[in-house]
Amino acid sequence: MFGYCATLISALLWPALPTLSLACVVLVIAVIMLKWSKLLAGCLLAIAWMSLFCHQLLVFTPENSSEPPTVRGEIISLVYRNGDWINADIRILTDHPLQFPDKYLRLRWQSEQKVAIGEVWLFTLAPKPITSVLNQGGFNQQAYLLSKHIIGKGRVIAAKRLSPPRGMRAGLLTPLRQAVATFANGDLMLALMLGDKQQISEAHWQGLRQSGTGHLVTISGLHLSVLALWVMGLGGYLLGCLRPRLGLGNRQAIALVALVCCGLYAFLAGLGLPTQRALIMLVMVIWLGLIRRYASPFERLLWALFIVLLLDPLSILGAGLWLSFGALAIILWFGQSASEPDERLSSLQKLTYRLGQLWQIQWRLSLSLGLLQGLLFGGFAPYALIFNLIFVPWFSLVVIPLSFLALITWITSIYIGMPVSLPLYLLDLAISPMTLAFDWLGKLPVHWLPASMQLVSALLFSLLAFICWRLASGAWRWMPLVLLMPLCLWCLPQGMTDPRRWQVHLLDVGQGLSLVVEKQGHGLIYDTGAAFGEHFSYAERVIQPFLHYRGIGKLDYLVLSHGDNDHAGGANYLLSQHPEVKLVTDLDYPGAMDCRPKSMHWRGLTVELLGPREAGVGNNASCIVRISDGSRSVLIPGDIEREGEQSLLTQTPEVTSTVLIAAHHGSNTSSSSTFIQASAPDIVLYAAGFNNRYGFPKADVVRRFSETKARQYSTGDNGQLSLTLDEEGVLVSGYRRDLAPFWYNQRFEFGEFGNPE
Repeated sequence: MFGYCATLISALLWPALPTLSLACVVLVIAVIMLKWSKLLAGCLLAIAWMSLFCHQLLVFTPENSSEPPTVRGEIISLVYRNGDWINADIRILTDHPLQFPDKYLRLRWQSEQKVAIGEVWLFTLAPKPITSVLNQGGFNQQAYLLSKHIIGKGRVIAAKRLSPPRGMRAGLLTPLRQAVATFANGDLMLALMLGDKQQISEAHWQGLRQSGTGHLVTISGLHLSVLALWVMGLGGYLLGCLRPRLGLGNRQAIALVALVCCGLYAFLAGLGLPTQRALIMLVMVIWLGLIRRYASPFERLLWALFIVLLLDPLSILGAGLWLSFGALAIILWFGQSASEPDERLSSLQKLTYRLGQLWQIQWRLSLSLGLLQGLLFGGFAPYALIFNLIFVPWFSLVVIPLSFLALITWITSIYIGMPVSLPLYLLDLAISPMTLAFDWLGKLPVHWLPASMQLVSALLFSLLAFICWRLASGAWRWMPLVLLMPLCLWCLPQGMTDPRRWQVHLLDVGQGLSLVVEKQGHGLIYDTGAAFGEHFSYAERVIQPFLHYRGIGKLDYLVLSHGDNDHAGGANYLLSQHPEVKLVTDLDYPGAMDCRPKSMHWRGLTVELLGPREAGVGNNASCIVRISDGSRSVLIPGDIEREGEQSLLTQTPEVTSTVLIAAHHGSNTSSSSTFIQASAPDIVLYAAGFNNRYGFPKADVVRRFSETKARQYSTGDNGQLSLTLDEEGVLVSGYRRDLAPFWYNQRFEFGEFGNPE
């Protein structure tokens, strides 16, 4: 089990997965190796099973071979709804009764019909791959969708409802939503009772994020463990009073009752992946106790991890697995050292002693999980420790058992035809202290502290240094000093870095443009990518997290080339986050510097504004910028077309550059042969989305640059593209190929398993 788990976790760093035939060979060798080395057999089993599982999951053939394909699916969750536009996840239904693993699709369609969870529909689709934008610090949607077994996305062309909601849970959702609609905390009640988080209001989501208490409304290990403890505690007491008997009979009986209750709760909550993991962990702990086999806490943890990773090896890609097992490991580690209070102490002294032990575990758990969350999410919630110290015990003692009791009472009253609202009222009252605290929290400063990856990594090494200092002996006592080195190096001022070294990052913002120039902790941004509606902006989803990840603490210049949404859509967001930034644009912004030809000096670099000569509108009015260190330069022409290129060459004959950001994303209207010869780039970068509808970069443009022997890279193929420029030359790094060259970051076509070998 250890060999299997350790090897499967290492799959986070694998550059590729074995082919199907090779995986079968490895599986046979694993079976043979069981006789000689179980550790090695487990390692080989992990290699084979991960590949076989992904092949089975990602290869999908629709029921008909028509174009476009049709898919029969059950609505699992409504991800988002805005007017008549619906985003939903569906579980693909087939005629095969033993489909494993379940496959899901994320669909978007325009419909005025009311859609409910549990309904079965027949969809005609325009399918899309799960490949998404990839940047340092940004949300890796591709890995997230894989962890959820979502194998593709799609736009619905036509949809037909085949059957109403199926199953007990689906039948309960609608009446329960109506029953809790009148309560102030009805959305959180619905999440706690049936695991439906789709109704949680934006205000409550904001409070959960800022307080670090989102795990309290996600049915997972905490909820099932607390429910099991309550059932075993109360059931054991009642059985002891009604039918006292020696031995383990009562304990075994009540353990089985606890498992049944937890299984029912998990089933009604929808058996999502976090709930499945928690249920498996609980079953393993109780089962090992029932068979009267001694197992250390960490052996039980290993059993649970092994079963989880055997049933779903892709769960390593989700943050939930690491938070769940990380919390349990921390509790087991620090809980092992807890001792029983002295029998000579009074009841009050024993209670104080127990509370002290609880406090020690809680602060260590909050600190350790805070660092883990910083690694996973790129920041810290400073008030999370206080909120968790207060509300984790409150939820454990009151809210969680009351949620299960209210659910069972409400279901019973519905079936007998006598609705009872008192348990729902009590549950709403029990949740109120937390939501009232959200209002108080909103008045406090600094709800979220973003952190660079260097700082988070340094803090994790510092935590290891503390652990090593507590446990090490002999020569190993010096190890903490070594582990503290990353934090010491992080504290060095940015000015001590190489002053001749600078970096250019062409971010992956789909079919748009955003470029960040980084030097000594300062940044210059050219364009912001697009924004769609009120809730989505690449500036918020990609650029700002990237700046935090890289530790760029000061943004000096923001250049907006022209007014197209795919270039300036996120301008207002960035200006709100960096009010001190100097704005360079011909757009109508008060106090902005225009794009008339001029030269500036920034951090030892020369920033030249090459045009246009006169302000205008359209692509040819784009701000043209060249950044140089004296020996190497980067030319950014925006969206200028052939007319703009000719105008630039007439006014500025010398435009030779080492690196060229291809004009207008590689459109045929730009990159004329004359301009290519004049700029003579060694490296050409295309800001073009994967499979974009325009077909950028165009084949003729690629061919013309190929004739000059220039190296060409596209964000659609590589994700983020980062260039390091120094005295040794220019180093090009792509996200998929160099920065995070792991198998799950490669491109996956819809219905096909790509082997990035």
